[in-house]
Parts: sequence; structure tokens; C-alpha cells
Amino acid sequence: MSEPKRLFFAIDLPDDARAQIIAWRAAHFASEDGRPVAAANLHLTLAFLGDVSSDKQRALAQLAGRIRQPGFTLHLDDAGQWLRSRVVWLGMRQPPRGFVAVG
Repeated sequence: MSEPKRLFFAIDLPDDARAQIIAWRAAHFASEDGRPVAAANLHLTLAFLGDVSSDKQRALAQLAGRIRQPGFTLHLDDAGQWLRSRVVWLGMRQPPRGFVAVG
């Protein structure tokens, strides 16, 4: 049996949003401040699941494959930093009405 993995549900970002985030980061933070995340790894986390067994991983993958969500627009209007990991995050103060519900 394989080891549990730390998993989360997330939304992949379009390339133009990634480019805007990278430009914002470069304008507001020196390269030695924090720990920059590669553009390819930028995403919007919906729910952190923690350590998940391989059996539960398969079940979650099946359930996630059934999710259907109409298009929406996000306004990233909040920011912070997790001090321990030195990761800067961007988020929404208020998610759009009808946004994905994970729970």
C-alpha cells in the first residue's frame, strides 16, 4: 500500500492570471523575500484535505471528476503571508455567489 499524500482541492489558473500574479509579486517583493512559487504551480486552493490514504485518493478522484461548475470571475483582493513557510498568498475577501462548494 502506498503512503498517504497531502492533498487539496484547487482551481488551475489561466495563463494570463498567472502572468499578472507574477508581475504583482515582482513589483511588491524583492526576490530574496519569501519563497516564490513557480508560475506553473500557482493555483487557487479551495480546501486542504491533509494526509489522504490511497483508497480515499481514488474515491476523491472519482467524486471530483463529477464536479461541474459554470464559468465565473474572481477578484483577488486579499493577501497575506504564512510566516513559517514564508509563502505569500492571494485570495478573495468574498467569493462570488454560486462559487464551488466543497464540503
